[in-house]
Amino acid sequence: MISNLQALRGLAALAVVFYHTAFTFNGGTHTDFQAVSVFFVISGFIMTYITRADADHFLQQRLVRIVPLYWLCTLGALAAAWLLRDTGRTWADAGMGNVIKSLLFVPYRDVHGEVQPILPVGWTLNLEMFFYALFAIGLMISRRWAPLLACIGLVAFKILPRQLGCSALLCEFYAHDYTAFLILGIASFYVWEGIKGFAEDRPWIAASVAIPSALVFVLWNADPPFADAIQGQVGFPIYYAMPPLLVLSVLTLHAARLRCKWKPLLLLGDASYALYLTHIMVMELGTIIRSKTIGDQVTAVNPGESVVAMLCVLLVCSLAAIVIHLKAELPTLRIL
Repeated sequence: MISNLQALRGLAALAVVFYHTAFTFNGGTHTDFQAVSVFFVISGFIMTYITRADADHFLQQRLVRIVPLYWLCTLGALAAAWLLRDTGRTWADAGMGNVIKSLLFVPYRDVHGEVQPILPVGWTLNLEMFFYALFAIGLMISRRWAPLLACIGLVAFKILPRQLGCSALLCEFYAHDYTAFLILGIASFYVWEGIKGFAEDRPWIAASVAIPSALVFVLWNADPPFADAIQGQVGFPIYYAMPPLLVLSVLTLHAARLRCKWKPLLLLGDASYALYLTHIMVMELGTIIRSKTIGDQVTAVNPGESVVAMLCVLLVCSLAAIVIHLKAELPTLRIL
């Protein structure tokens, strides 16, 4: 396990929760610190990393890792909507066709016209599954060239539908801008392979580059004037460079033997998938409890306006995810 990458997964999942609290800072900045993009870069990196030595049962292992908890959370969201008599989006979208499409990772438009499954955060998994399928096809052709073939497939789905005038939903969705970060994740693996030896031999030089690079990523997302100032100096969209820069920074620190050993953060990394899938439901439950007890007008308990309330949401969502990871996700993975 690359511990730094596991820690980064935990922080990225926490950043998604932070974004959904609607909390703002630094003069109204509302950001997820490009967490979803970071997840896609990590995915591209990991798929390449784990298949360089052994690619047996690749797709089977991906399905075992992703599907059970996603199905459980999707069905849990439907059950909660029924029990709470919730007539909102989840229940309005709960026709049999949409439920089946959600469970099988088939994109569709919901009642609001958004391309989201029953569990809204699952839209990223629809892209992930598409990527896994392309990667698996590449592995069947050549294990060595599978990453390149997957990249070619992703680029083809960006270019060909436009050239052919395809306006179907699948053509639009699989050409999503976020697939660029999957490609950048694959590229990050090969960059890391090239610099890993240097980082191992000269750890403090590597660290002196990696740590400022990670700080640049944080400032880029936390301070819009800083981001605008940097963007004004270059001729390409730096937005795309930031997530791979962060991933390569933590990988370089790992190679330089500056590795995360803090068990709570590593545990959060282990539970990051559970946190990503369940946090919306936990937050909605908290909103229901708050409205029925304290009310919606008390600023001190509104995570969008109160630092304390926001931190409490992060903590509660994290603890719930860890419990689900330990009591549901891990036992299921062991069985399968």
